[in-house]
Amino acid sequence: MDINSIFGFDRGANREAADYARQNDGRIELNPIQRFFGADEEDVQNILNTEQRKALNQELGGAAALAGRSGALNGETRTQMQGRIAAGQRQMKAAEESKQRGYQKEDAAEALRQTLAVGQQGIDANAAEGRLQRAAAQDQYLHSSRTQEARYAHERSEGRLDRRHAAEISDSKDSLQMQLAIMQNDLAEKRMDYDRETARMDKRSQAIAQLMSGIGALGGAFAL
Repeated sequence: MDINSIFGFDRGANREAADYARQNDGRIELNPIQRFFGADEEDVQNILNTEQRKALNQELGGAAALAGRSGALNGETRTQMQGRIAAGQRQMKAAEESKQRGYQKEDAAEALRQTLAVGQQGIDANAAEGRLQRAAAQDQYLHSSRTQEARYAHERSEGRLDRRHAAEISDSKDSLQMQLAIMQNDLAEKRMDYDRETARMDKRSQAIAQLMSGIGALGGAFAL
């Protein structure tokens, strides 16, 4: 360590050289006196860089933090820092858009799931309604079939009863006709018997009348 460092002469020389550089667009030009008191181009550049970082952080540090970027880098210019901030903003925007797209995809997927669920519910409801309708139709068909079968059975039973009744009537009619025929035959025979008996009685009456007439005539004869 030389005497300039001990007494701080180099720091003063470096600051003086840095002031000169700021006035000359950052060009570092050490004069012999500054070099004599220990000024160094690297130290001067570090001073300039530190001041530049401080100024940039004051101006753009907040924007850099919001963009997810660190403060000013060593030797970084204002344009370079703005470029880093812009890149960070684009990256954050892209990340946000990607996140939003992810949300949108999730929302779309959820909407699709809900739509499918509603559609499935509709399908299930239609299927259930179809089953109910088919069951109702089957019940109606069975009821109609049973009713029709019962009607056919009743008609068959009534038909059998009608045929039996007709047969009974026919049998009764035939029997009655036969009985009437027998009665007529009996009456005819009785009439014939009656007629014969009547004819015999007539003949007997005539015979008696003749006999009485003969007796009368005979009695008259005796009376004479």
